[in-house]
Amino acid sequence: MPTYITLYNYTGSIKGGGPERFEKVKQIVAEEKGEILHVFGLLGAYDILSVSEFPDNRAAMKAIAKIGNLISAKTSTMAAIERDDFLKLLTEL
Repeated sequence: MPTYITLYNYTGSIKGGGPERFEKVKQIVAEEKGEILHVFGLLGAYDILSVSEFPDNRAAMKAIAKIGNLISAKTSTMAAIERDDFLKLLTEL
């Protein structure tokens, strides 16, 4: 499945965001047939980084928009490929 990197910036209060809210996030991802691979809390320009897989761009966009609404955050999402695939791509240039 395609991999997506999403950066989140909170726009509202983060109070009440904990394990219960993360369960809701996992449910949203599952509804779109996706899987969360990693989640990191960040210092700096962004608050959260997640690495997820989804079957296609539409599923990723729908889930990430729902999650952004749920956690009151702006999102920035990028499609990503693994290192070996990326290196192979470079040899084809």
